[in-house]
Amino acid sequence: MKKTKEKSNLSFEEHLAKAKDIIQKLESGDCNLDEMLAIYKEGVNSLNYCTKKLNEIEEKIQIIKNEDSTKLKIDDIKWKLVYI
Repeated sequence: MKKTKEKSNLSFEEHLAKAKDIIQKLESGDCNLDEMLAIYKEGVNSLNYCTKKLNEIEEKIQIIKNEDSTKLKIDDIKWKLVYI
């Protein structure tokens, strides 16, 4: 149980570094088949976390862009009304 809690507290950067380490370990072939399967699963979990986090950030960026776009349009209209 403690191991799962520790994993959930890792940052995006820590998950990414962990996935990179796992890739290197798998490519080196220094593990037996059971170990490879276990670390492969950990790597998939870390990459899934990273993908989820990136999607969340992308959505937030889109919201900010839409808010800024709307604000710019309103400001443009106000600016035009001042000069009409």
